[in-house]
Amino acid sequence: MPKHQATYRILYRDIDSMGVLYYGRYLALFEMGRVEWLRSEGFRYRDLEQEQHVILPVTHASCDYMASLRYDDVALIQTWVESWTASTLRFGHKIESQESGVLCATGEVELACVRKQDHRPIRMPPLLRSLMENLVADRQLKSRRRRK
Repeated sequence: MPKHQATYRILYRDIDSMGVLYYGRYLALFEMGRVEWLRSEGFRYRDLEQEQHVILPVTHASCDYMASLRYDDVALIQTWVESWTASTLRFGHKIESQESGVLCATGEVELACVRKQDHRPIRMPPLLRSLMENLVADRQLKSRRRRK
């Protein structure tokens, strides 16, 4: 699956009393990465909500912390689809310091497809499922080309 990269400069509001990026903000950076990944694939989350009446709540999140980011550092957020099912998406995330290249955190977030009006689980909307299928088909085609 294609990886998307986004950057974020750490603001004073993001740091804790120890002078490092507050641990909960990493999940916010993961969210930013997911939204921008979808946008880069021509799919706006807002349209999913407003036109398809589908929301994607988080059902699982994990984050492993390796190194700290500090005020005014630039975080490089890499996001990709790890896996998907008929009703879930699992994204992988990696955050590095753009200046030093040091790996700061890795994680995964799983989202469920849910009907907006009653919060009931549903199958992935056709447009989103088509995006996933096209990405898999593209990856398989590229994989076959590399083997030749």
